[in-house]
Amino acid sequence: MSMENYLYLDPLTEKIAVTRRSGYDRRDRVSIFPLSYLGPLRRKRSGRRDTDTGYVDVYDLRTWLVSLSVMLLCLTDALLTQQHLMNGSARELNPIMDAVIGMGGMPAFYGIKGISTIIAISVIMLHKEWALAKIAARICLWAYILLSLYHLHLITIA
Repeated sequence: MSMENYLYLDPLTEKIAVTRRSGYDRRDRVSIFPLSYLGPLRRKRSGRRDTDTGYVDVYDLRTWLVSLSVMLLCLTDALLTQQHLMNGSARELNPIMDAVIGMGGMPAFYGIKGISTIIAISVIMLHKEWALAKIAARICLWAYILLSLYHLHLITIA
């Protein structure tokens, strides 16, 4: 049986009602004694923000495309860097990655480069609704695009 089939005694009016909804809003009165002098504790603006989605594990196509593009461009950068290092036409300018290549060789270079990029893109995807994350994703994408174009330029002049 549903609740609607029962009669309800309204505590304020002491009348019998068909429904539990009396029209009285209990949130107008603060029930905690020290806070009752501050007035009703409600949101200053009405309702929730429509744009506030929080952390939701649903990613749109644009987010996936940017993330996959950054990962593919990272792999392209690693392959072209290896090609330049093998030819002797360039050297690694990043001192950390240069130390990784010196200590562990190219497999360590690929591993560290891939893991660091995956971690960075994961953090950006997790915070995809933040303005700073959107800017960071675009900066990463454009940085890798320009770096790949620079690698292609070095190949054509060599």
